[in-house]
Amino acid sequence: MIIGGGASAVSALAHLAGEPGVERITFVAPTPIGLGTAFGTTDPLLLCNTSVDVTSLVADGRSDFLDYLAARGHPVHRADFAPRYLVGQYCRERYTELCARARAAGTKVTHIRERSVGVERSRGGYRVLLAGGAVVTGTDILLCVGADVPKLPDEVRAHRGDPRLIESPYPAGRLRRLPADARVLTLGTKLSAIDSALVLCSTGRRTTVLASPSGTLPAVRTALCRDDRAAFDRAAWSALDPDDASFDQRLARMLVRAVRTHRRSAGTERPRLGGDAARLLDHERRLAAEDRTAWQEIVAELIDTLNTHVPRWSPAARARVLARYRGLMSRYISAIPLRNARLLARHLAQGRLRVADAYPERIERAADGWTVHWPGGATETFDYVVNAAGYRVAPVSCTGTGLRIGGPDAGPGPEVLADLRLRLPHRRSPERIWAVGASAGDRYPIVNYLRAAAQHAAVVAGQLTSGTPATPQRAAARPGPRPTIHRSAA
Repeated sequence: MIIGGGASAVSALAHLAGEPGVERITFVAPTPIGLGTAFGTTDPLLLCNTSVDVTSLVADGRSDFLDYLAARGHPVHRADFAPRYLVGQYCRERYTELCARARAAGTKVTHIRERSVGVERSRGGYRVLLAGGAVVTGTDILLCVGADVPKLPDEVRAHRGDPRLIESPYPAGRLRRLPADARVLTLGTKLSAIDSALVLCSTGRRTTVLASPSGTLPAVRTALCRDDRAAFDRAAWSALDPDDASFDQRLARMLVRAVRTHRRSAGTERPRLGGDAARLLDHERRLAAEDRTAWQEIVAELIDTLNTHVPRWSPAARARVLARYRGLMSRYISAIPLRNARLLARHLAQGRLRVADAYPERIERAADGWTVHWPGGATETFDYVVNAAGYRVAPVSCTGTGLRIGGPDAGPGPEVLADLRLRLPHRRSPERIWAVGASAGDRYPIVNYLRAAAQHAAVVAGQLTSGTPATPQRAAARPGPRPTIHRSAA
């Protein structure tokens, strides 16, 4: 049973299709398979913030997404940032091909168009509870639930359902249908807020203000690709102790050394976290255009390295260190493509976009829109508020007999083990339930990243088909044969 229908779910199928001993694979998801929040958009303006090289349903070897695009005549390079709708098409087509491959091997593949609300233990396996009241059964469960629940800030939570509150920037068509002269406040300054600004400012005479507690925009890069050269010393990372007083200094030295060793660009400079957002965007846009973003050359390996070593720390150490570095990770690991930075700079220069230097103290509903109270006493009126504060995975909490998915976040959550299996707090043995992609976020620091989800899928498939315990890091360090995917003719 694969609970979820986004790219992580398709990646799981890519590693299971055609394997012997799998009688049936059932997807439980309310939407078409492959079209989750991340890649379900049809707007050609919206790009991935990761390069084609790491946007693949298979983690190892040449990018399968690159092969897909090339076979269909797209002029593409591994460093390119593809439109997100193309990733959705890729996932949908691969899903169809993989279903055919599985069926040819004797595996029945079905899709139940409902939302799962829970999993209960039963004799010989599990019962998956559906929102409509029905129950389906399976021997093994893969939680591929993506981060698609909008985080609604406290300032507007009481107005849920209001027609003047756009609770998510996706699908982008809702933003394009707003009046051409609308004044819009967007809550957020990270990736979904960037998408919101690009869509809102692309047509008409709309004006948009981005506001977040940090007031910072993502950094700017020209690629996010794997590198054949190793940037980090594995032994040095293994020796890092998050409880050591010198941890920050040692980590900083390792990062600087890695950037200097891998510097292919004309130069680099120390990362910045603060300062005027518009000026910083312009500065980093120029650095990227001049090929002076050497830090981007180590990011792919840094993500893999963090996902290798951070899960070994205690939960308290993980929470403490990640909270300390959240701002740095958010800016540089989730950087934006240079093309997006150029568009934002143009909208800023034209006065159609502004990044607020403070976060609203209060947002009140008015007769024809919203009144925003800024720190210092100033007020401003807007026609619409767009929530782009990010997304979270539907909460998974433990019950006496299994798991609750979604609903009120009550009770403790399951423990995600190193092999991605879940363990309930009242049981010693792990369940035959695995977390893949964003569902593994309690243990792995970087999960909103298709390469990480593909690594998870490979590990889980290995356990299901061979019974051999593994970890995502072993899978990445020891590349095995890639699943054969039947491709349509170009």
